[in-house]
Amino acid sequence: MKKGTVIVLSFLTVFVFSFLAFAADFNPVTLEVWFTEGNEQFEIIRDLVDEHFTPKTGISIKGSVMLYDDLWQRGLLAMASGDTPDLASFGSEWPAEFGVRGGLVDLKKEFGAEFDEVIAKVFPNQMRAVEFLGAYFGIPVRFGFAIGFYRTDIFEEKGWEYPATWDEAKILLPKMGANNMTISGPNWYLEPTWTTIMQFVWQHGGEEIKADHLHSGLDEPGSIEGFKTLVELFKDYKVPQAPTPIHAFSTGEMPVMVAGNWNYSALEAAYPGLNGKWRMDLIPGAIVDGKLNRYSYNGGVPFGIFSNSKHKEEAWEFIKWFFSDEIQIEYSKRVMQKLPHYFFFSANMSAAVSSPFPDEEVKILFAQAEQSIAPRAGLGATMVCRRFMNNAIMRCLLQDEDPEESIRTAARESNNELQVKYKEFKRFIEVNLSVN
Repeated sequence: MKKGTVIVLSFLTVFVFSFLAFAADFNPVTLEVWFTEGNEQFEIIRDLVDEHFTPKTGISIKGSVMLYDDLWQRGLLAMASGDTPDLASFGSEWPAEFGVRGGLVDLKKEFGAEFDEVIAKVFPNQMRAVEFLGAYFGIPVRFGFAIGFYRTDIFEEKGWEYPATWDEAKILLPKMGANNMTISGPNWYLEPTWTTIMQFVWQHGGEEIKADHLHSGLDEPGSIEGFKTLVELFKDYKVPQAPTPIHAFSTGEMPVMVAGNWNYSALEAAYPGLNGKWRMDLIPGAIVDGKLNRYSYNGGVPFGIFSNSKHKEEAWEFIKWFFSDEIQIEYSKRVMQKLPHYFFFSANMSAAVSSPFPDEEVKILFAQAEQSIAPRAGLGATMVCRRFMNNAIMRCLLQDEDPEESIRTAARESNNELQVKYKEFKRFIEVNLSVN
Protein backbone atom coordinates (compact mmCIF):
# COMPACT_ATOMS: atom_id res chain seq x y z
CA MET A 1 0.00 0.00 0.00
CA LYS A 2 1.30 3.43 -0.92
CA LYS A 3 2.41 5.79 1.79
CA GLY A 4 -0.13 8.48 0.72
CA THR A 5 -2.97 5.99 0.87
CA VAL A 6 -1.98 4.98 4.40
CA ILE A 7 -1.99 8.63 5.52
CA VAL A 8 -5.44 9.23 4.02
CA LEU A 9 -6.85 6.09 5.64
CA SER A 10 -5.31 7.05 8.98
CA PHE A 11 -6.86 10.51 8.72
CA LEU A 12 -10.28 9.04 7.90
CA THR A 13 -10.01 6.62 10.81
CA VAL A 14 -9.22 9.46 13.25
CA PHE A 15 -12.07 11.54 11.79
CA VAL A 16 -14.60 8.71 12.10
CA PHE A 17 -13.61 7.92 15.68
CA SER A 18 -13.70 11.63 16.59
CA PHE A 19 -17.15 11.99 15.05
CA LEU A 20 -18.42 8.92 16.88
CA ALA A 21 -16.99 10.19 20.15
CA PHE A 22 -18.74 13.54 19.63
CA ALA A 23 -22.02 11.82 18.80
CA ALA A 24 -21.68 9.64 21.89
CA ASP A 25 -21.29 12.73 24.08
CA PHE A 26 -24.17 14.67 22.53
CA ASN A 27 -26.95 12.53 21.12
CA PRO A 28 -29.22 14.31 18.61
CA VAL A 29 -32.34 14.05 20.76
CA THR A 30 -35.33 16.25 21.51
CA LEU A 31 -35.89 16.95 25.20
CA GLU A 32 -39.44 17.33 26.45
CA VAL A 33 -39.52 20.22 28.93
CA TRP A 34 -42.29 21.63 31.12
CA PHE A 35 -41.89 25.35 31.84
CA THR A 36 -43.49 27.31 34.67
CA GLU A 37 -42.89 30.53 32.76
CA GLY A 38 -44.92 32.61 30.34
CA ASN A 39 -45.16 31.94 26.63
CA GLU A 40 -42.98 34.97 25.85
CA GLN A 41 -40.22 33.74 28.16
CA PHE A 42 -40.35 30.31 26.60
CA GLU A 43 -40.06 31.80 23.11
CA ILE A 44 -36.87 33.57 24.18
CA ILE A 45 -35.46 30.36 25.65
CA ARG A 46 -36.31 28.46 22.47
CA ASP A 47 -34.59 31.13 20.36
CA LEU A 48 -31.46 30.82 22.47
CA VAL A 49 -31.59 27.04 22.17
CA ASP A 50 -31.89 27.24 18.38
CA GLU A 51 -29.06 29.78 18.13
CA HIS A 52 -26.57 28.38 20.61
CA PHE A 53 -27.46 25.03 22.20
CA THR A 54 -28.67 22.85 19.32
CA PRO A 55 -25.86 23.76 16.88
CA LYS A 56 -23.30 22.83 19.54
CA THR A 57 -24.89 19.66 20.90
CA GLY A 58 -27.51 18.43 18.44
CA ILE A 59 -30.02 18.55 21.30
CA SER A 60 -33.30 20.38 20.73
CA ILE A 61 -36.24 21.02 23.07
CA LYS A 62 -39.98 20.60 22.88
CA GLY A 63 -41.62 22.71 25.56
CA SER A 64 -44.98 22.99 27.25
CA VAL A 65 -45.88 26.10 29.25
CA MET A 66 -48.17 25.69 32.26
CA LEU A 67 -49.18 27.34 35.50
CA TYR A 68 -47.56 26.35 38.81
CA ASP A 69 -50.71 24.71 40.17
CA ASP A 70 -51.20 22.76 36.94
CA LEU A 71 -47.63 21.50 37.03
CA TRP A 72 -47.98 20.28 40.62
CA GLN A 73 -50.97 18.11 39.74
CA ARG A 74 -49.68 17.00 36.35
CA GLY A 75 -46.27 16.25 37.80
CA LEU A 76 -47.71 13.91 40.43
CA LEU A 77 -49.93 12.19 37.87
CA ALA A 78 -47.04 11.84 35.42
CA MET A 79 -44.83 10.25 38.07
CA ALA A 80 -47.60 7.86 39.07
CA SER A 81 -48.10 6.76 35.47
CA GLY A 82 -44.41 6.74 34.56
CA ASP A 83 -45.09 9.04 31.61
CA THR A 84 -43.03 12.13 32.46
CA PRO A 85 -41.16 14.72 30.42
CA ASP A 86 -37.37 14.81 30.62
CA LEU A 87 -37.14 17.87 32.85
CA ALA A 88 -39.18 20.76 34.20
CA SER A 89 -38.97 24.02 36.07
CA PHE A 90 -40.79 23.90 39.40
CA GLY A 91 -42.04 25.89 42.33
CA SER A 92 -39.40 26.54 44.97
CA GLU A 93 -39.70 23.47 47.20
CA TRP A 94 -41.43 21.02 44.87
CA PRO A 95 -38.27 19.20 43.74
CA ALA A 96 -37.71 17.81 47.24
CA GLU A 97 -41.32 16.62 47.47
CA PHE A 98 -41.08 14.96 44.05
CA GLY A 99 -37.56 13.63 44.65
CA VAL A 100 -38.40 11.83 47.87
CA ARG A 101 -41.13 10.01 45.96
CA GLY A 102 -38.50 8.84 43.48
CA GLY A 103 -39.71 11.14 40.73
CA LEU A 104 -36.58 13.28 40.26
CA VAL A 105 -32.89 12.55 39.87
CA ASP A 106 -30.52 13.29 42.77
CA LEU A 107 -28.29 15.64 40.79
CA LYS A 108 -25.40 15.54 43.24
CA LYS A 109 -25.31 11.75 43.22
CA GLU A 110 -25.75 11.52 39.44
CA PHE A 111 -23.38 14.26 38.28
CA GLY A 112 -20.93 14.64 41.16
CA ALA A 113 -18.14 17.14 40.51
CA GLU A 114 -20.04 18.85 37.67
CA PHE A 115 -22.95 19.47 40.01
CA ASP A 116 -20.59 20.99 42.60
CA GLU A 117 -19.15 23.31 39.94
CA VAL A 118 -22.61 24.52 38.95
CA ILE A 119 -23.91 25.21 42.47
CA ALA A 120 -20.72 27.08 43.38
CA LYS A 121 -22.23 29.93 41.34
CA VAL A 122 -25.59 29.87 43.15
CA PHE A 123 -26.37 32.54 45.74
CA PRO A 124 -25.96 31.41 49.38
CA ASN A 125 -28.94 29.66 50.99
CA GLN A 126 -30.63 28.98 47.62
CA MET A 127 -30.07 25.23 47.61
CA ARG A 128 -31.89 24.68 50.93
CA ALA A 129 -35.25 24.36 49.20
CA VAL A 130 -34.15 21.60 46.79
CA GLU A 131 -32.11 19.52 49.26
CA PHE A 132 -33.40 16.75 51.50
CA LEU A 133 -31.14 14.60 53.70
CA GLY A 134 -28.13 15.24 51.45
CA ALA A 135 -29.89 14.66 48.12
CA TYR A 136 -30.30 17.58 45.70
CA PHE A 137 -33.17 17.54 43.22
CA GLY A 138 -32.90 20.85 41.40
CA ILE A 139 -30.86 23.87 40.31
CA PRO A 140 -32.53 27.26 40.89
CA VAL A 141 -32.27 29.45 37.79
CA ARG A 142 -34.00 32.59 39.00
CA PHE A 143 -35.57 33.69 42.25
CA GLY A 144 -37.75 36.35 43.79
CA PHE A 145 -36.99 37.86 47.18
CA ALA A 146 -38.22 40.58 49.48
CA ILE A 147 -36.58 43.99 49.27
CA GLY A 148 -37.36 47.46 50.61
CA PHE A 149 -38.71 50.38 48.58
CA TYR A 150 -39.04 53.90 49.95
CA ARG A 151 -39.98 57.37 48.74
CA THR A 152 -36.82 59.45 48.89
CA ASP A 153 -38.72 62.69 48.23
CA ILE A 154 -40.95 62.20 51.27
CA PHE A 155 -38.08 61.07 53.49
CA GLU A 156 -36.03 64.12 52.52
CA GLU A 157 -38.97 66.45 53.12
CA LYS A 158 -39.67 64.99 56.58
CA GLY A 159 -36.02 64.58 57.55
CA TRP A 160 -36.46 60.83 58.08
CA GLU A 161 -33.94 58.05 57.54
CA TYR A 162 -34.79 54.68 56.07
CA PRO A 163 -34.79 52.14 58.94
CA ALA A 164 -32.00 49.55 58.93
CA THR A 165 -33.68 47.58 61.76
CA TRP A 166 -37.22 46.94 62.94
CA ASP A 167 -36.36 48.74 66.18
CA GLU A 168 -35.65 51.83 64.07
CA ALA A 169 -38.92 51.20 62.20
CA LYS A 170 -40.76 51.23 65.54
CA ILE A 171 -39.35 54.71 66.20
CA LEU A 172 -40.32 55.89 62.72
CA LEU A 173 -43.84 54.46 62.63
CA PRO A 174 -45.43 56.91 65.14
CA LYS A 175 -43.95 59.83 63.15
CA MET A 176 -45.41 58.34 59.99
CA GLY A 177 -48.73 57.80 61.75
CA ALA A 178 -48.88 61.48 62.67
CA ASN A 179 -48.76 62.19 58.93
CA ASN A 180 -51.37 59.52 58.08
CA MET A 181 -48.67 57.28 56.65
CA THR A 182 -47.43 53.78 57.42
CA ILE A 183 -45.30 50.88 56.17
CA SER A 184 -46.74 48.20 53.97
CA GLY A 185 -46.16 45.77 51.16
CA PRO A 186 -48.46 45.33 48.14
CA ASN A 187 -48.18 41.54 48.27
CA TRP A 188 -46.61 38.84 50.38
CA TYR A 189 -43.67 40.06 52.35
CA LEU A 190 -45.23 42.25 55.03
CA GLU A 191 -48.52 40.70 55.91
CA PRO A 192 -49.49 38.10 58.53
CA THR A 193 -48.55 34.97 56.67
CA TRP A 194 -45.81 32.34 56.73
CA THR A 195 -43.52 34.17 54.28
CA THR A 196 -43.28 37.13 56.64
CA ILE A 197 -42.99 34.93 59.72
CA MET A 198 -39.99 33.16 58.19
CA GLN A 199 -38.23 36.48 57.55
CA PHE A 200 -38.56 37.55 61.18
CA VAL A 201 -37.59 34.10 62.46
CA TRP A 202 -34.39 34.05 60.37
CA GLN A 203 -33.48 37.63 61.22
CA HIS A 204 -33.60 36.84 64.94
CA GLY A 205 -31.48 33.69 64.62
CA GLY A 206 -34.21 31.06 64.47
CA GLU A 207 -35.29 28.41 61.96
CA GLU A 208 -38.66 27.19 60.77
CA ILE A 209 -37.30 23.66 60.16
CA LYS A 210 -34.07 22.33 61.64
CA ALA A 211 -31.17 21.01 59.58
CA ASP A 212 -32.32 17.40 60.05
CA HIS A 213 -35.51 18.24 58.08
CA LEU A 214 -37.51 16.33 60.69
CA HIS A 215 -38.06 18.84 63.50
CA SER A 216 -39.52 22.31 63.77
CA GLY A 217 -37.33 25.14 64.97
CA LEU A 218 -40.23 27.47 65.74
CA ASP A 219 -39.81 26.96 69.48
CA GLU A 220 -36.18 28.15 69.45
CA PRO A 221 -35.47 31.44 71.30
CA GLY A 222 -34.68 33.32 68.08
CA SER A 223 -37.85 32.07 66.40
CA ILE A 224 -39.99 33.12 69.36
CA GLU A 225 -38.37 36.57 69.50
CA GLY A 226 -38.86 37.12 65.79
CA PHE A 227 -42.50 36.07 65.97
CA LYS A 228 -43.13 38.40 68.92
CA THR A 229 -41.60 41.31 66.99
CA LEU A 230 -43.87 40.67 64.00
CA VAL A 231 -47.00 40.43 66.14
CA GLU A 232 -45.99 43.65 67.89
CA LEU A 233 -45.70 45.50 64.58
CA PHE A 234 -49.21 44.47 63.58
CA LYS A 235 -50.89 44.94 66.96
CA ASP A 236 -49.07 47.84 68.63
CA TYR A 237 -47.78 49.78 65.61
CA LYS A 238 -50.81 49.18 63.39
CA VAL A 239 -48.90 47.97 60.33
CA PRO A 240 -51.68 47.00 57.88
CA GLN A 241 -52.55 43.33 58.01
CA ALA A 242 -53.87 43.11 54.46
CA PRO A 243 -51.76 43.53 51.33
CA THR A 244 -52.31 46.96 49.85
CA PRO A 245 -52.13 48.15 46.23
CA ILE A 246 -48.83 49.48 44.98
CA HIS A 247 -50.82 52.64 44.27
CA ALA A 248 -50.59 53.52 47.99
CA PHE A 249 -46.82 53.72 47.60
CA SER A 250 -47.20 56.03 44.60
CA THR A 251 -49.55 58.40 46.45
CA GLY A 252 -47.28 58.57 49.48
CA GLU A 253 -49.78 57.00 51.88
CA MET A 254 -47.30 54.18 52.40
CA PRO A 255 -43.87 55.61 51.57
CA VAL A 256 -42.15 52.40 52.67
CA MET A 257 -43.02 48.97 51.38
CA VAL A 258 -41.38 45.61 51.92
CA ALA A 259 -42.25 43.68 48.80
CA GLY A 260 -41.11 41.28 46.11
CA ASN A 261 -38.21 42.43 43.94
CA TRP A 262 -40.42 42.22 40.85
CA ASN A 263 -42.13 45.42 42.02
CA TYR A 264 -39.08 47.22 40.67
CA SER A 265 -40.33 46.63 37.13
CA ALA A 266 -43.91 47.50 38.12
CA LEU A 267 -42.83 50.88 39.49
CA GLU A 268 -40.61 51.62 36.51
CA ALA A 269 -43.29 50.75 33.96
CA ALA A 270 -46.54 51.83 35.63
CA TYR A 271 -45.44 54.95 37.53
CA PRO A 272 -42.97 56.91 35.38
CA GLY A 273 -43.95 60.07 37.27
CA LEU A 274 -42.15 58.65 40.32
CA ASN A 275 -38.80 58.43 38.55
CA GLY A 276 -36.12 59.89 40.79
CA LYS A 277 -38.44 59.90 43.82
CA TRP A 278 -37.84 56.42 45.16
CA ARG A 279 -35.09 53.89 45.65
CA MET A 280 -34.51 50.37 46.89
CA ASP A 281 -32.69 49.27 50.03
CA LEU A 282 -32.33 46.09 52.05
CA ILE A 283 -35.32 45.28 54.22
CA PRO A 284 -35.13 46.26 57.91
CA GLY A 285 -33.53 43.57 60.05
CA ALA A 286 -32.45 42.63 63.56
CA ILE A 287 -29.13 42.77 65.40
CA VAL A 288 -28.12 39.39 66.85
CA ASP A 289 -24.76 38.94 68.60
CA GLY A 290 -23.59 42.24 67.20
CA LYS A 291 -24.45 41.35 63.60
CA LEU A 292 -27.18 43.01 61.56
CA ASN A 293 -29.31 40.33 59.87
CA ARG A 294 -31.50 41.63 57.06
CA TYR A 295 -32.59 38.21 55.81
CA SER A 296 -35.58 38.06 53.50
CA TYR A 297 -37.72 35.23 52.22
CA ASN A 298 -37.04 34.10 48.68
CA GLY A 299 -38.57 31.62 46.32
CA GLY A 300 -36.62 30.12 43.45
CA VAL A 301 -37.56 28.54 40.14
CA PRO A 302 -35.44 25.37 39.94
CA PHE A 303 -34.98 22.94 37.08
CA GLY A 304 -35.05 19.22 37.86
CA ILE A 305 -34.67 16.02 35.81
CA PHE A 306 -37.33 13.31 35.99
CA SER A 307 -36.13 9.85 36.95
CA ASN A 308 -38.03 8.29 34.04
CA SER A 309 -36.20 10.40 31.47
CA LYS A 310 -34.28 8.39 28.89
CA HIS A 311 -32.06 11.40 28.25
CA LYS A 312 -30.69 12.35 31.65
CA GLU A 313 -27.23 13.28 30.35
CA GLU A 314 -28.72 15.50 27.65
CA ALA A 315 -31.10 17.08 30.18
CA TRP A 316 -28.13 17.85 32.42
CA GLU A 317 -26.32 19.41 29.47
CA PHE A 318 -29.32 21.70 28.98
CA ILE A 319 -29.38 22.76 32.64
CA LYS A 320 -25.63 23.46 32.65
CA TRP A 321 -25.92 25.44 29.43
CA PHE A 322 -28.94 27.48 30.53
CA PHE A 323 -27.36 28.28 33.91
CA SER A 324 -24.04 29.32 32.34
CA ASP A 325 -22.90 32.93 32.78
CA GLU A 326 -23.16 33.77 29.09
CA ILE A 327 -26.68 32.43 28.55
CA GLN A 328 -28.08 33.78 31.82
CA ILE A 329 -26.79 37.24 30.96
CA GLU A 330 -28.17 37.09 27.41
CA TYR A 331 -31.53 35.70 28.55
CA SER A 332 -31.81 38.43 31.18
CA LYS A 333 -31.20 41.14 28.58
CA ARG A 334 -33.64 39.71 26.05
CA VAL A 335 -36.46 39.05 28.47
CA MET A 336 -36.24 42.50 30.04
CA GLN A 337 -36.15 44.17 26.60
CA LYS A 338 -39.14 42.23 25.32
CA LEU A 339 -41.15 42.34 28.56
CA PRO A 340 -40.55 45.63 30.41
CA HIS A 341 -43.15 44.70 33.05
CA TYR A 342 -41.30 41.43 33.80
CA PHE A 343 -38.49 41.16 36.34
CA PHE A 344 -35.67 38.65 36.06
CA PHE A 345 -32.84 38.21 38.54
CA SER A 346 -30.56 35.24 37.98
CA ALA A 347 -29.67 32.80 40.74
CA ASN A 348 -26.21 32.69 39.12
CA MET A 349 -24.11 35.22 41.04
CA SER A 350 -21.74 35.83 38.13
CA ALA A 351 -24.65 36.60 35.81
CA ALA A 352 -26.59 38.64 38.39
CA VAL A 353 -23.89 41.32 38.55
CA SER A 354 -24.57 41.98 34.86
CA SER A 355 -28.33 42.40 35.30
CA PRO A 356 -29.79 45.07 32.97
CA PHE A 357 -30.39 47.66 35.70
CA PRO A 358 -28.40 50.72 36.82
CA ASP A 359 -25.20 49.76 38.65
CA GLU A 360 -26.30 51.17 42.02
CA GLU A 361 -29.54 49.22 41.93
CA VAL A 362 -27.74 46.02 40.91
CA LYS A 363 -25.54 46.42 44.02
CA ILE A 364 -28.59 46.70 46.26
CA LEU A 365 -30.35 43.76 44.61
CA PHE A 366 -27.17 41.68 44.87
CA ALA A 367 -26.70 42.55 48.56
CA GLN A 368 -30.30 41.61 49.39
CA ALA A 369 -30.02 38.43 47.32
CA GLU A 370 -27.01 37.44 49.44
CA GLN A 371 -29.16 37.95 52.54
CA SER A 372 -32.18 36.08 51.25
CA ILE A 373 -33.03 32.56 52.32
CA ALA A 374 -34.97 29.75 50.69
CA PRO A 375 -37.10 27.70 53.09
CA ARG A 376 -35.63 24.37 54.13
CA ALA A 377 -37.46 21.39 52.67
CA GLY A 378 -39.51 19.27 55.03
CA LEU A 379 -42.10 16.62 54.24
CA GLY A 380 -45.50 18.16 54.80
CA ALA A 381 -44.04 21.62 55.33
CA THR A 382 -45.29 23.11 52.08
CA MET A 383 -48.91 22.11 52.53
CA VAL A 384 -49.45 21.69 56.28
CA CYS A 385 -46.77 23.25 58.51
CA ARG A 386 -47.22 26.63 56.90
CA ARG A 387 -50.90 26.49 57.75
CA PHE A 388 -49.88 26.07 61.38
CA MET A 389 -47.75 29.21 61.09
CA ASN A 390 -50.60 31.18 59.52
CA ASN A 391 -52.95 29.98 62.25
CA ALA A 392 -50.46 31.01 64.93
CA ILE A 393 -50.31 34.65 63.92
CA MET A 394 -54.04 34.90 63.26
CA ARG A 395 -54.76 33.59 66.78
CA CYS A 396 -52.63 36.45 68.09
CA LEU A 397 -54.28 39.09 65.94
CA LEU A 398 -57.89 37.89 66.12
CA GLN A 399 -58.06 36.15 69.50
CA ASP A 400 -55.36 38.07 71.36
CA GLU A 401 -53.46 34.86 72.15
CA ASP A 402 -50.01 35.19 73.73
CA PRO A 403 -47.41 35.15 70.89
CA GLU A 404 -44.99 32.75 72.59
CA GLU A 405 -47.76 30.30 73.43
CA SER A 406 -49.11 30.52 69.89
CA ILE A 407 -45.80 29.91 68.10
CA ARG A 408 -44.96 27.04 70.48
CA THR A 409 -48.28 25.48 69.53
CA ALA A 410 -47.33 25.80 65.87
CA ALA A 411 -43.98 24.15 66.64
CA ARG A 412 -45.67 21.16 68.32
CA GLU A 413 -48.14 20.79 65.47
CA SER A 414 -45.34 21.03 62.91
CA ASN A 415 -43.24 18.45 64.74
CA ASN A 416 -46.13 16.02 64.73
CA GLU A 417 -46.71 16.54 61.01
CA LEU A 418 -43.02 16.23 60.10
CA GLN A 419 -42.72 12.98 62.06
CA VAL A 420 -45.93 11.53 60.60
CA LYS A 421 -44.81 12.34 57.06
CA TYR A 422 -41.35 10.91 57.68
CA LYS A 423 -42.85 7.59 58.81
CA GLU A 424 -45.24 7.63 55.85
CA PHE A 425 -42.43 8.17 53.34
CA LYS A 426 -39.69 6.24 55.14
CA ARG A 427 -39.76 3.41 52.62
CA PHE A 428 -39.33 5.89 49.75
CA ILE A 429 -36.53 7.67 51.59
CA GLU A 430 -34.63 4.44 52.26
CA VAL A 431 -34.88 3.40 48.61
CA ASN A 432 -34.50 6.70 46.81
CA LEU A 433 -32.08 8.51 49.12
CA SER A 434 -30.04 5.55 50.41
CA VAL A 435 -30.86 6.64 53.98
CA ASN A 436 -31.25 3.97 56.64
